[in-house]
Amino acid sequence: MATERFSISMSAEVRDRIREHAADVGLDVSTFLTIAAQAQMDQQDRVRRIFKPFEDARAEAEEQAGTGTWAGDEIELTKEERAEIAAVLGRSAHDEAAA
Repeated sequence: MATERFSISMSAEVRDRIREHAADVGLDVSTFLTIAAQAQMDQQDRVRRIFKPFEDARAEAEEQAGTGTWAGDEIELTKEERAEIAAVLGRSAHDEAAA
């Protein structure tokens, strides 16, 4: 695998801490930062995989909300069901028929 060089900017305090931590585990700074970045990316990838079904469901729900179509919209309530709902809402059957 070919390696490429790029530079990053950071405070002297952070740079010194990185150097210290890399030396503590016997690594050069480049290797230490590469391993740390790969570990962080692996963790983010795992989180993305775990939450993907939820993100997909949310996106689908948002899309469905925009259409004004909801599961169950095609269901027609019976006269008894409408009367029961009217009673729960404190409406008379006459009010429900008008609505």
